Amino acid sequence: MNIIETNKLTKSYGKNRGIVDVNLQVKEGEIFGFVGPNGAGKSTTIRTLLNFNFPTSGYGTILGKDIVKESSEIKKYIGYVPSEVKFYDESKVKDIIRYAESFYENTNKEDTDELCKELEVELEKKMSELSLGNKKKVAIVQALIHNPKLLILDEPTNGLDPLIQKKTFQYTRKTES
Repeated sequence: MNIIETNKLTKSYGKNRGIVDVNLQVKEGEIFGFVGPNGAGKSTTIRTLLNFNFPTSGYGTILGKDIVKESSEIKKYIGYVPSEVKFYDESKVKDIIRYAESFYENTNKEDTDELCKELEVELEKKMSELSLGNKKKVAIVQALIHNPKLLILDEPTNGLDPLIQKKTFQYTRKTES
């Protein structure tokens, strides 16, 4: 089964280029990545797949569901880490993570705590006190707390030190089992 599929998916921004006729087939269990220069449309494709950008034409499915018509249902089963993470500055990390857990039925606090420990997430700090890499770790935890069927990462290691990058990839591979 294709976990992601697109056919001529296009997003136009008037005179500015977005993406044109993107055709993808990503099979379940496969690791798929976009490689290309800035402005090539990698993030636009991801944002269109997640229905943050409404497609101009073409179509796509995730988990067999239409990316536009069934967007809310799709989001129950995916984890997403955007390229740029933004949080409320005065919120504590632990509060943001607990709040994120409340959106899903199948979270396990002990698993989340273990992931935070593995990624060295500083739970007692306010978001304004964190570096880019530490904010990215919070976003990664949020994306994984509900054991998603599909994980979509947009520049997931941006700002992370090499040791945390390695731990992140080890953890995501472990969750495949």
